[in-house]
Amino acid sequence: MPRNPPRRRRVGVLPGLLVALSPVSQLGFTPVSVVLGERLGLSVGQVGLTVGVYAAAAALATAVLGPVVDVVSPRRVLPVAVTLNVLLSASLLLEPGYAGLLLARVLSGVANSALVLCAAVVVADAHRDDPGGRDRGFSALQTFTSLGAVAGLGLGAAAAGLGAPEVWSWTVVAYGVLVLALTPLTVRRMPSARAVAAGSRPGLGTVVREASLALRVPRTAALLLAAGGVGWAIQAAHYAVSLLAQDLDPPLAQRIALSIMIPAGVFVGASLNQVGLGRRSAEDLFRRAYPVLPVACALLALVVGIRGNGAVALLLALLVVLGAVLGTLMPLSPAVLVGWHPDLRGSVTAADSVAKGLGSTVSPVVLGAVAAATSLGGGFLVLAAVAGLAALCARAPRPAV
Repeated sequence: MPRNPPRRRRVGVLPGLLVALSPVSQLGFTPVSVVLGERLGLSVGQVGLTVGVYAAAAALATAVLGPVVDVVSPRRVLPVAVTLNVLLSASLLLEPGYAGLLLARVLSGVANSALVLCAAVVVADAHRDDPGGRDRGFSALQTFTSLGAVAGLGLGAAAAGLGAPEVWSWTVVAYGVLVLALTPLTVRRMPSARAVAAGSRPGLGTVVREASLALRVPRTAALLLAAGGVGWAIQAAHYAVSLLAQDLDPPLAQRIALSIMIPAGVFVGASLNQVGLGRRSAEDLFRRAYPVLPVACALLALVVGIRGNGAVALLLALLVVLGAVLGTLMPLSPAVLVGWHPDLRGSVTAADSVAKGLGSTVSPVVLGAVAAATSLGGGFLVLAAVAGLAALCARAPRPAV
């Protein structure tokens, strides 16, 4: 017990620096993808697939790696994941064709899923005996993620506006090299995977069986559906903003502003979590904040459909609101799951990531198809409808125990 606080201080911001690499390399690709798609002669749906396939690969990799890191220390996984991320970011400088682009995105999803999962496990282990600290630790990870998203989307938007995707690629490689240089320090400061747990280390088969039983609990399943709605909303919103920017072709500064409003709002929401979690539990805050999400999506559909004078300013404000709601929700679902199942912290964190990844995979393709068939405002209405269903799942009653 006396060693836990020093261990948390030694870990410090290192997990945050790790998770920031993922959005810089992932979300920064979203605005760049439109430019690459035009160069390759791809349709809107094909470009949406290059965006969404990343989330599918990340979800599958996370599902496999989640139980593994409940048994094997992430110390062995992290250096490989960071190295692969750097190499894949560098490969985009070669401007591969459509097949090569899809392959790079798939492998990037695998690498980033391992990286984010390792960071989450470090936080869960460091705060095992401090639920409030654990919840705030997950929110701190989201804060770093949002900072990486602002940097990645801003950089990607600038590169897209300049017609130079290589600017984004070189910057991602440079940050990846920095994270790689810090990896040995991060590994040395990681808490031992089972040092804080009582009893002997379980086998992989045991962990998989226990996780399977835990995820069949109705309340847990409902929470995962709600988490999937969050993934659906954020990826669809990012892709919609990229389509809107390409359609409007605004000045570079306005293009960048459009791209960073959502992650800026995510940063605000994740930061406010630090205050809210001192007064309410993660579960209660999740239930109360979720209904705002479909409302924000519906208002965005209205504003995108108007596109009149002053609509851009209102659009920017609503994007910040949408980001703030998402920033509030995203770290809460894994915090709740880990609180319910502390011995399965890797498996349930993976399940949460898979749920969000599945939502992120489908939403850009659906939004692109709806936008092509109707309008971008219609795409936002579909987004609002799905978010409304997810909000109902978030408020499902917890079963008596």
